[in-house]
Amino acid sequence: MIAANSRALHLARSWLFGCFVLLLLAMTPFSLAHAEQSNVRIMMDWIIGSTHTPFLIAREKGYFKDAGVTVEGIDPGKGATNVAVAVAGGAYQFGWVDMPSMIVFNAKNPASPLVAVYVSFEQTPLAVFTRKDANIHKPADLDGKKIAGKPGTAGYDTISILLKAANAENIKIDWQALQPQLYAIMTKRGEIDGTAGFLNSNIPAAIEVGIKREDLAVMKFSDYGADLYGLALVTTKKFADENPNTVRGVVKALNHGTKDALAKPEEALAILKRIDPILKMDTERLRLQISNELTAPPFVQKNGLSAVTPEKLKFTIDSVVTAYQLSNTPTPDSVFTDKFLPPKAERMPPQAQN
Repeated sequence: MIAANSRALHLARSWLFGCFVLLLLAMTPFSLAHAEQSNVRIMMDWIIGSTHTPFLIAREKGYFKDAGVTVEGIDPGKGATNVAVAVAGGAYQFGWVDMPSMIVFNAKNPASPLVAVYVSFEQTPLAVFTRKDANIHKPADLDGKKIAGKPGTAGYDTISILLKAANAENIKIDWQALQPQLYAIMTKRGEIDGTAGFLNSNIPAAIEVGIKREDLAVMKFSDYGADLYGLALVTTKKFADENPNTVRGVVKALNHGTKDALAKPEEALAILKRIDPILKMDTERLRLQISNELTAPPFVQKNGLSAVTPEKLKFTIDSVVTAYQLSNTPTPDSVFTDKFLPPKAERMPPQAQN
C-alpha cells in the first residue's frame, strides 16, 4: 500500500514537473525551437556603387546591429536572375532585385518564391536613351531605329510594356545585339541610335564616354504610363515566415540608411569612397542623384518610402506577365508584403542637406 502511494506520488510529481517545463518553453520567446537566424548575407544586383549606399550606410553606422542583425556580407551581384537564384537557394538570405525580374522568377519557380519586403525604387529605372540628333521624341519614333539590346537584357525584354502603354505596339525596332560595354561608345560614334536599360547605369555610362548630358534624350517608361516598381529587397517566403524579427530588423536598417542617403548624399559618397577608393566620384555622384530621384519621387514625399499601392503592384505584375509571356500570374500578396515595414512616420523621406 505504501509502495503504491509512493509510485502515485512520484508520477504526480513527474507530471507536474513536465507541465512546468512545457510552461517555461511556452513562455520563452527565444527558445531553441524558435530561435531566429540573425546572421545574414545580402547580395546586391550588380557591382557595388553609389546606388547601394543605403546598405553601406546602415552597416557603417550600426543600424543593422542596432536592429539585432549581424550582416556578414554585402556582396556584389551579377544581374537580377543570379541574385534571385542565390537567395532562393539559401546562399544569401536577402537580395536586391528589380521587381520585374523577381516576378519572372516567381512565375517560373512557384515552388521557391521570393517576396519583396521593402521597395526601394518607387519608379522604374527603365528607359530608352538616344542621341538628340536621332530625332527620337516619343516611343513611336523608335520605328526602324538601331537600339542596342538583345534577349535577356532588361531593355529588350520589357520594351513591349513601354510600346503598349504608348499605343505604339506595331513599330519595329532594329535591335543591335552588342556587348554592354559597347552600348555607349557606339551611341557616341553614331553607329547606333541609342540603348535601352536602366537610368542609373546608362546615363553615367554615356557621360563617361564623352556624351554630354544635354545631347542625350531620355525616354522614361514611367513618363508614358509604363509605371512599374523598381529595385526591392527580397527574401524567401520561408525565411520571412521563420525569421520575422530578423526581416523586420533588416528592413528597419535599410529604411534608415535610405533616409540618410537621401538627406546627406555627400556623406554617403564619402562612405563609398572609403570602401572603394578607385571609384570615380563624379560618376557615382550622378548615379546617386538618379537613384535618389527614383527612390523618393513626389508620391513617396507624400506617402512614405516603400508605400506600395495595390493598383500599381497589379499593373507591374500584369505588365511583366504579358511582356515575358509567362504561363502563370503571381498573386500580389506573393510578390510583396508590408508587414515588416516600420510605421509610416519613420518612412517619410527627408530633404537633402547637401
